Amino acid sequence: MRVLVLCDRYPDSYQDGLLLRVLHLARWIGVRHDLDLIAYHDGERSPEHEEFFRRVWTVPRPRAKAAPGWLAPFTGWAVRDFYPPSVELCDLLECELRADEYDLVWDAGASIFQQLPSGWDHVPVVADLVDDMVLTSRRALLATKGFSARLRQLKYLSLYYRFERYVMRRAAVCVVVSEEDAESFRRVSPTVPVSVVQNGVDLDYFAPSDRPQIPGRLVFEGSMAFGPNQLAAIHLVTEVMPLVWAQRPDATVTLVGRDPSAEILALRSDRVQVTGSVPDVRPYVQEAEVFVCPLLSGAGIKNKLLQAWAMGKAVVATTVSVGGLKVLQGRNVIVANAAREMADAVLDLLANPLKRQLLGDEGRQTVAAEYSWAGRAASFEGLLMQAANAGQAGGRLTGKV
Repeated sequence: MRVLVLCDRYPDSYQDGLLLRVLHLARWIGVRHDLDLIAYHDGERSPEHEEFFRRVWTVPRPRAKAAPGWLAPFTGWAVRDFYPPSVELCDLLECELRADEYDLVWDAGASIFQQLPSGWDHVPVVADLVDDMVLTSRRALLATKGFSARLRQLKYLSLYYRFERYVMRRAAVCVVVSEEDAESFRRVSPTVPVSVVQNGVDLDYFAPSDRPQIPGRLVFEGSMAFGPNQLAAIHLVTEVMPLVWAQRPDATVTLVGRDPSAEILALRSDRVQVTGSVPDVRPYVQEAEVFVCPLLSGAGIKNKLLQAWAMGKAVVATTVSVGGLKVLQGRNVIVANAAREMADAVLDLLANPLKRQLLGDEGRQTVAAEYSWAGRAASFEGLLMQAANAGQAGGRLTGKV
């Protein structure tokens, strides 16, 4: 099978959720099939991250026209402006590549396929949306405060809805990481088949460690440039931790993730560490007694939680955080939503080392049984092959695989 992979960022990091998925799937699928990659990229290339692809092209990332300051929520509501077109990409697809060289297109992130020239109309597109962005935006709107911020979220909700409703019709099948995301997508775009292929976790890389734990240490990890992670970090420090500190004044929390905003940096204190970008998240997770995932918005499967499970950590998480995962309440995770409920769960675990150990052991067993990348890649490969076969027969996938 010959597959053209499109990605809106260069796959040079396992700390980016989309790139982690692309690299692990390509690692397994590229063994049996020819994968060519086109990615937006403005910097130096990384040969070690290209080994899973037969050929790789990069084109400059197109620049969106950003409205200044207070005008931003009121402009850019047109779907055609949502993902700006790339002249270099169109020239590459029209002049250097031939559509008949490929059995299908795999768009990782589902943000580039709409630029395929008309000569590619017969080539099936597998749009790996990953998270349903309508669901993400709807939850963010409900969790956001302030007129300007809510208007901005309403703008994104409108854009994502129209993108999924109309632009996604070009796709032979859409792929998301949880059934919750799939149900949301079906409501918006009922004519496009949608399938679920969950993420996996590298069990060898994210493994339990003998690194000493710091008494009273909590950790939350994720890109601090991502809105739901920002809201979660602020909620954790301003709403949950004061309740914890009332009984455990020695407790500390580490917020690990790149590009923290000024609002996140303002949370720093002698009991709150904000790391910014780090080369390896594992030491910060390993030294914590409890991994906390207090997301109030977002969608999809949380890689951070899979990784914490794989490392044998005791996890306290909100319902939003565990969507799509095999949750065994009280056995592999403590699900707690209200600030008081989450604080009580954290305090209980800090006081009970055996309970932390049992919870972490069960989490490790869960990912070992359910979330290997080999299994996820086999499912995704089967989906690609069905889409390619349906395209050759002039048909389309009709439902989940």
